This record gives sequence, structure tokens and C-alpha cells, in this order.
Amino acid sequence: MLEKRILNPVTKEQAQQYAVAVLENKLTCQVKNIGYVGGGSFGFVFKADIDKAPYTVIIKACRTEGMCKEETADLQRLGMDSLLPVPKVYFSFLQTADIPVDFICMEYVKGKDCFTNHTFLLKSKKQKQAFAEKVTAAMYHWHEQTNAKFGTLEQPKFDEWLDFYQPFALDILESARILVKQGKLEKFVLKSMERAWLAFDYIFSEKVEKASLIHGDLNVMNIMADENLQPTAIIDPLESKWADREFDLFQLRNLSGNAFNLYETYKKNYPVSPKCDLKTSFYALYHEVYCAIISGNKVNVILYPLVYRMNKELRKVGM
Repeated sequence: MLEKRILNPVTKEQAQQYAVAVLENKLTCQVKNIGYVGGGSFGFVFKADIDKAPYTVIIKACRTEGMCKEETADLQRLGMDSLLPVPKVYFSFLQTADIPVDFICMEYVKGKDCFTNHTFLLKSKKQKQAFAEKVTAAMYHWHEQTNAKFGTLEQPKFDEWLDFYQPFALDILESARILVKQGKLEKFVLKSMERAWLAFDYIFSEKVEKASLIHGDLNVMNIMADENLQPTAIIDPLESKWADREFDLFQLRNLSGNAFNLYETYKKNYPVSPKCDLKTSFYALYHEVYCAIISGNKVNVILYPLVYRMNKELRKVGM
């Protein structure tokens, strides 16, 4: 059974103080200004101005074990060969007795994320489409980078994608069953997951031929753009791996992704399997429940539409 990840109990205020100490020690600099700029379930992110080049940096407090090492590796691998900038990692720091939290210090990239900046939604259809073309081209460029085995970036060891993914999906389903019994997950969510699981062999009947490099969390919140909606960087990978490239696609429709036509642009420009819509619906639902399990946070505004989409795709094929 999957379990909620244990969070480092450090507070945001404590993390900021520790971040100053880490920066001044590792970069032999003086921190002139530091402020909180955001964070998800597992981290606190700060922007810091320092008195030497590069003058502005991002430093992220990583609150779960292994997160610092994993995210550093993800950023470095994606940044090796990318059509859009990926923040450069300046250093990583593993906790000590005096500073009991891990940190990643990385390049500050200009722009605003394409979810919280609502002015991007007001851009013209032409601007949005140009944005979608550039983002999906960068995504496909990663997907064309392949490996002999499927699995994690550091230890890919599976000859077939389903050898890696099917047991993982079953773990998610079994954990979801327990959450329903505990009253922490709605029965209708589990019902949709069960329907999809019964159709697993049909949904995944097409062999995945290539183990592709994926970002793992490429939704609009992790795409930065300038005021003209020109993408400036892709940030915050999550569990990047060698995988079915279509495992990366469902995030394109999450949050306000449909407003930028990201998913349909990828499908129009690049090869996808005949069952892509069905597969990505499965991936999306199971992944969102996975995130709810490990974080302890269930985001209904994302989860509920995924249940609807899964059921809709199953009805299309008579299941």
C-alpha cells in the first residue's frame, strides 16, 4: 500500500532563515533580500537577491526524504537537451544537525507561471496557439530522447512499460480502496477507478515501443512565460522517468491547460497511439489519486473532472 509521505516539520519561516544561512555559506555571499514565492505540498520556494553573480537565485526547501536528490537529477537531465530553458541547478544541500532541511538552489528565470497569471487567458487565439506550438515542441523533443529500459531516471530496469506501470497502478487502486473505507475518498471516484481497472488490458493493449524521457508534471503551473505569452522556461519536474510518452500528456489538460489548446496541439503535430485519449484519461485519474495519497491533499477541482473524463472515455468504447 502507498502511504502519505512524511513531511519535514520545518515551518516556512524557519525554512527562510535556513535558506539565508545555506546561501551565504555555499555561495560565499550576502543575502540582501529574500521572500517566499510559492510552493506545493512538499516544498517552500524562495527568491533571494545576493551581492554577487548571479545576483538573483531561487532556493527551494525540500520537505520529503529523497526529494532534493531526485528533483536535482530531474532538472539536470531535462536541461541537458531542451528546446526551452530549464533552471540550472547551482547546488543542492542535504540537511545537517544545524540546518535540518534539504535545499536546491537554482537559476532564477524571468516570467510568470501560466496558471496563476490570469491575464494570459485574455491573450489572442493566435498568441495562445503559438505558445502551444512552442511548449509541445519542447515536450516532444524530450520524448524523442529514449532509453533501452523503462523506469526511474537513475535505475531504469524494465523491458516493458507495463512491467513498471501496472503494479504501480494496482498499488494506487488498492490504496484508494482503503481511503474510501476510511472516509477520505469518495466512492464515486473509486467506482470510476474500478471500471477503468477492469478495462486495463483493453486500454493498454498497444505495446509501448520506446522508453521516452518525460517531465512528469508539465501542466500550465510549471510553464513560465513573459508578458507576450512567449514561454521562458519549464520548471518543477515531478518523478521524471523513462516512460510511455503519453504518460506525460494528461497534464496538458489539467488546470487551465485546455484554454491554451496544449493537448490537442501535441496530438495534431506528433504521433500518438489510437487509444491516446483513453490511456491519458486512465493516467490522469490514477495519478491524481496517487498525488492525493502521498501528499494527504485531495484537490477536487482537478480530481472530479478527471472522473468525468474517465467515465466518458469508457462509455465511448462501450465499457
